[in-house]
Amino acid sequence: MPGAPYDPDRHPATRDRLEIVVQRAHSDGTGATPAGPPLLTGFTIAVVSHRRRHTLADLLERHGARIVSVQGVRAVPQPDLAAVGRATTAVLDGPVDDVIIASAAGLRAWLSAAPEPARLLDVLRTARLLAADARAADALRAAGLRDVMSTAAGSASQLYRYLLTHAPAGRRVAAQLDTPDQAEACGSLRLAGADVVEVPTYVTQPPNDVLGVRRVVELMSRQQLDAVAWLDPVGAEHVLRFAAGHGRLPGVVAQLGAHIPVLCYGPLAAAALRGHGVEAAVPSVPFDEESAALLARAVLDRAVHATVDGLPLEVRGDAAVVDGRLYPVQRGPIDVLRALARTPDRVLSSADIRLLVPGLADADGHAIEMAVSRLRRAVPGHSLVQTVIKHGYRLTV
Repeated sequence: MPGAPYDPDRHPATRDRLEIVVQRAHSDGTGATPAGPPLLTGFTIAVVSHRRRHTLADLLERHGARIVSVQGVRAVPQPDLAAVGRATTAVLDGPVDDVIIASAAGLRAWLSAAPEPARLLDVLRTARLLAADARAADALRAAGLRDVMSTAAGSASQLYRYLLTHAPAGRRVAAQLDTPDQAEACGSLRLAGADVVEVPTYVTQPPNDVLGVRRVVELMSRQQLDAVAWLDPVGAEHVLRFAAGHGRLPGVVAQLGAHIPVLCYGPLAAAALRGHGVEAAVPSVPFDEESAALLARAVLDRAVHATVDGLPLEVRGDAAVVDGRLYPVQRGPIDVLRALARTPDRVLSSADIRLLVPGLADADGHAIEMAVSRLRRAVPGHSLVQTVIKHGYRLTV
């Protein structure tokens, strides 16, 4: 009812997919939560967004993942007056069923930049008004608009989820956008049959933290990530342009998708990556829970399983799980263990390991021997690797 907060917990579509979908998928088939370490411990996932720290990163970290947060682009609240003017003209072309207001500042910027603010308010007065938080709702009321719905969570994403779960087909929606990832949610509404007019009250600029962008490019090119999430097309394009400008784009593109699972919040970011030959997974809707579930399935499916010395072994990105107990392991040694676990009945020579482990491609026999030694020290009490004299190494069976 107008004026009442929307409670996402009352709708099954808003539940935490990471727990409901992923844990059940990796349980013993009874729906019980699997035993052992946290679901994503031992995996490193990069999250590239318009923020220094996105809420998706928080969700993944709560389930054990190590997060590399990267601000790929900045969203600056300085609207392009021409763009807002064009969008407002489109809004005024016909009646509007729903209006999404992402922030109080965004609403004020829209009204200030609108060519006919009084006429715009008349159109908004006849629509259902959806405010992301209490401040946005108060700003609407201060403009003379009374019947306002807001979210209990104080999140614009919950407004989009609400519309998507309430038959948006045929409805005309005006959406004030604060950030580039909100365009992905607008795209989902269009796919569901809504006519959406986007009113961006921000411009994008390169991030202040160039070191963060440089770091994620290095990690991608060296295959030192277990997955990468790209949350908007503008940030994705900027990071890839940075990689190209520093001669790293071929190495990055070669790793993404083929060796590092890639997720995009929605089809816009996926199209930006596809332009560079990278295919990405896209959740059914561009929200944190669905994205986290898809990422979790991707990294868990790439974990290598074997039996070592009669015990179950799972090799994660930078950890080994032996008989349900997790042991952190450095990247070089864990990559050696992964190669051995993929061929448990085979003896791998130093030359074989150099071919199978990118990080050891230029290593000599002594360096590989040291990697095996560090692996043994990292997992005390278990005999993981046997040395076959003059031949190489094999998994202990």
